[in-house]
Amino acid sequence: MKNIFVTVIGLGMLLLAGCATGPASDATPIQGTWKGQEVRNGQAVFSYLTLAGNEFEFRGPDRTEWYRGTYTLNESAQPKQFIAVINLAPLAQSAAGKTINALYELISGPQGQATLVLTENAPGDPHMPASSTDRHARQIVFTRD
Repeated sequence: MKNIFVTVIGLGMLLLAGCATGPASDATPIQGTWKGQEVRNGQAVFSYLTLAGNEFEFRGPDRTEWYRGTYTLNESAQPKQFIAVINLAPLAQSAAGKTINALYELISGPQGQATLVLTENAPGDPHMPASSTDRHARQIVFTRD
């Protein structure tokens, strides 16, 4: 009788543990170097984003557009949010300490190819973009570099 009770409790705990497992976090798959593309004045321009731990480095199409800092992901928000705080920039007085509020979507493609779509407001804008189609926001589509 005692063995049956222990077995039933053990099976119940296994079932609960299996049910408690939620969706996988984006914290690991988002890491790495990404090459981004956006359209400016009808032409494709490229940028680069490196994510390592909770730190980021962004290099835009203009040589004077680069930022370094920290970021956090808000995966419970819908759509998901990428919040970056700039620690270092070429024009420190204009960008350092400012926050970049962005929506993000991490898309798994065929053969393990991933796409990261960032829709962001300008540094210092306290608002999150309204949606991934917000025409006032900047959208960059990144693929693994």
